[in-house]
Amino acid sequence: MFLQNSISSNTEDDLKRQCIALIVYVLCIVLCIYSIIAYFILDNRNFALATFIYLILLLYTFLLVRKTYNIKLVVHLYLILDPLFDAFIMLYFWKYSDGMALWVLPIPIGAYVFLEKKYIYIYTAYILLMVGFVTFLNEILTIHTPLSFNKPDISDALVGSANIIIVMLLLYYNDKIKSAKIIIEFEEYKNSDVVDFTMQDNKNYNTEAPKDNVPACDKDIDKYIEIFRNVKNVVEEQLCFKDADFTISHLSHMIKINNLYITKAIKLCGYSSFCHYINFCRIQYVKKLINENDLSKVTLMYIYTSSGFISQSTFNRVFKQVEGITPTEYIYNLQKNIS
Repeated sequence: MFLQNSISSNTEDDLKRQCIALIVYVLCIVLCIYSIIAYFILDNRNFALATFIYLILLLYTFLLVRKTYNIKLVVHLYLILDPLFDAFIMLYFWKYSDGMALWVLPIPIGAYVFLEKKYIYIYTAYILLMVGFVTFLNEILTIHTPLSFNKPDISDALVGSANIIIVMLLLYYNDKIKSAKIIIEFEEYKNSDVVDFTMQDNKNYNTEAPKDNVPACDKDIDKYIEIFRNVKNVVEEQLCFKDADFTISHLSHMIKINNLYITKAIKLCGYSSFCHYINFCRIQYVKKLINENDLSKVTLMYIYTSSGFISQSTFNRVFKQVEGITPTEYIYNLQKNIS
């Protein structure tokens, strides 16, 4: 019985919503700190009030729509509106510290994680224009930085820390979102008519699907299919599974591919692990030997040891896991059908 690999309970949308929520909370904390700095250290109530109002609007709007919002719409609104508020902060502090430009650093990364490729260029151009505009305004306007705020440590440290956290969140969730997307698209690919992934019989399994017939999906899927073809060639065609000591490290050395990529390719092709795949191949070979040999002349021990199993207990357990019945029951049913 072929066991399909399970898909994570976190879908692509769930992961994106988690990422957005964490970024909003980080921004709210930073804005709150900025409001306190502006009120108590800068003694600038107008700036403190503007920052606090932005904080309330951001948090209230998010809490109001967090369960029903359209992800792309919210991301677009944030990537458009946030640089405008960042420009306000940069304009206020520009002569004091041009490190304020770091506020817009996560914008193109956010576009990369949540949107199509073209928006990376659009929003990168947008923030560059914004920084240029702020630079131009500072040349023609007279904006006095409060004298009480004469050390760059507080603000620059806050800006740097906040943006490092946000960038790390985006990069962390980008990997998780990409993995979830690959799994979903591979499941769709498996269920298509292009390739039979059910593997009811090992000899009927064929990954050599014409490239023109492969549905449009993440290019990484092609990479993992190609890896699995290499794995299949070594393990099944060269009968490496017959070696009881054959490990994923041996396989990795033979095909010159990292263990992690091999494991992922095997899992995306429906196996729970490398051991599951190897045991499946061994059981298929056991069945082949049983069908081809006279069991009155060849012992079952010879068959399972020739297939890579070192003990009968392991063989019996694995056979039942894969086939759903014991080897004895399988042989009985086979002989019954023949007679």
